[in-house]
Amino acid sequence: MTLERRKTTTIFQRALLPGIVVIGIGAALACASSAKKTSSPRESETPAVDMRTASCIGPAHATAYAVYLHGMDGVSPSGQEMQNRAILASMASKLSMRVALPRATARCPNQPSSICWGWTFDEREVHEGATTIDAAARSCFGEKAFALIGFSNGGYLLTKMLRSCVLPSTLPRVTQLVTSGSTMMKEPLEREPSSLAGCGKLTMLIGDKDEFNFDPTGTLLHGLQRKGADVREVRFEGTHLLSEEPLMRVLSSF
Repeated sequence: MTLERRKTTTIFQRALLPGIVVIGIGAALACASSAKKTSSPRESETPAVDMRTASCIGPAHATAYAVYLHGMDGVSPSGQEMQNRAILASMASKLSMRVALPRATARCPNQPSSICWGWTFDEREVHEGATTIDAAARSCFGEKAFALIGFSNGGYLLTKMLRSCVLPSTLPRVTQLVTSGSTMMKEPLEREPSSLAGCGKLTMLIGDKDEFNFDPTGTLLHGLQRKGADVREVRFEGTHLLSEEPLMRVLSSF
């Protein structure tokens, strides 16, 4: 090869190099873009939702299911309720759990601007609560078995469902009850039913600094135990709130 041809070849190769670099960078960027769009199976199964209006949260193809009942709240979710929903969303992602979020419709007698699941939790209120729970569960995850989670006022409704032993007949798909901030009871339990064996499994979570709902003497706990209920109390360091760590520990151990 002559000197002139060698020079021409070298110039041609140099002219190609920028194009090769550009093509290489373009391919790398395309791969990076593709990698970003390809999320993990769990992430892709979790639909984006507006947490303020959501009726269901958690992966669409979950492996566990729950219905959550809020505490006394405004017609629109309050700041505390939004905090509770953020905790539920985090837990749902970690446990692959789909959670239904029904809303109460009854006005609270002592605070008409707020909504509650009931106040006396008589037969009518318990029946209405069970109907709402069943409809929310079917809408969110069909016929799957599920846990019930209740915060504050919602937890007191769930406790009354256990106390009246209605779960086996009205909500037979319920696997367990978990309440938070709902352990205060000063009066004795109802005389009937005399036995609560087989009426449900209840775990009561309570913050040791919950000013209005923590009973250090455990009146409700011991009353339920005397009737043979499958119940336990888990205390955590905190106030009147939904705490993710003990809630996850209870739900994942069942």
